[in-house]
Amino acid sequence: MPWSDNQNNDNNPWGKKPSGSGGGSNQTPPDLDEVMKRLQERFGGLLGGNGNGGGNLSKGAFVGIFVIAFLLWGASGFYTVAADEEAVVLQFGKDVGSKGPGLRWHLPYPIEAVEKLPVTRVQRLAIGARDLGDGRRRQRAQESLMLTQDENIIDISFMVQYKINNVGYYMFNIDAPEKTVRDASESAIREVIGRTMIDDVLTTKKAEVEIETQTLIQSILDGYKAGISITSVNLQDVKPPTAVAHEFKDVQAAKEDKERAKNEAQTYANDIIPKARGEAKKMVLDAEAYEKEAVDRAQGEADRFSSILAAYKLSPEVTRKRMYLETIEEVMSKADKVIIDNKVAGSVLPYLPLDRATGKVEVK
Repeated sequence: MPWSDNQNNDNNPWGKKPSGSGGGSNQTPPDLDEVMKRLQERFGGLLGGNGNGGGNLSKGAFVGIFVIAFLLWGASGFYTVAADEEAVVLQFGKDVGSKGPGLRWHLPYPIEAVEKLPVTRVQRLAIGARDLGDGRRRQRAQESLMLTQDENIIDISFMVQYKINNVGYYMFNIDAPEKTVRDASESAIREVIGRTMIDDVLTTKKAEVEIETQTLIQSILDGYKAGISITSVNLQDVKPPTAVAHEFKDVQAAKEDKERAKNEAQTYANDIIPKARGEAKKMVLDAEAYEKEAVDRAQGEADRFSSILAAYKLSPEVTRKRMYLETIEEVMSKADKVIIDNKVAGSVLPYLPLDRATGKVEVK
């Protein structure tokens, strides 16, 4: 109510207005002892005092209340740190230390405050797409579309996993940790994709892209002293943009046909070339064998002739007769005739070669 009403009210906190005084500026403030006396009379029952000399009890009650309030204030400094957390103690906003898991105590508010951070928990950040919670994903074109080294556009979504490795850096060196990780990840993946061919990203070099991106993100965050450790980068969806997906498939099909034709040609070459090389090698080996055979035969004939010549020089008549007989034996062994000397023809049973019907027996 207005102050003027309080002045006209008998229950105003300063007691009744002194008699003979008006409502002007000459009014004097009430006596402090009188105020304390009225408070004791009014709250004496609550504080254990009474209207007759209870001042000492009231002072004791005030002290008790103060002690209880102080104990409650001190008890408010107890806190618990979970197994996957680390607590940072702030004294008037300044980092004065960190505490591990367990029951802890700090100077209560407003002297100290505690911030608890999940230092062992691996946090995940999706870039390029968002999970809607019902199995569906929503693409974020402003994050996922990027340019490759061969000037093709590719649509990439990936997952970054990280955890806190320095709570002091994490709290005081960066303003928005999640946004910082997101911006660093986008910058890193665009740099890596910008120096990679589109076919490599889609086929054989996904693992290399993940490793290079993780290394580059960590380098950026270390430069900020963000207190964040990147544990992994996983490419989830790598594809051409939806607008050109059909054309891209046609190009890929043509490339596959080209590769198939090359492979078939290489397979045929791998089959025919070794055969041709084998035939050529065989011909060379046959020629070398014939050469060796001819040389050896000629050498043998020459050696035989030399030996016959040596024997002939020692005994010409014997050698001449022996050569004659050997020649006759060789020639006659191929004839189909049986020759019997006349001197013994009468005493020898005639020989009839029945096994050779065309053969003839000649007696001389």
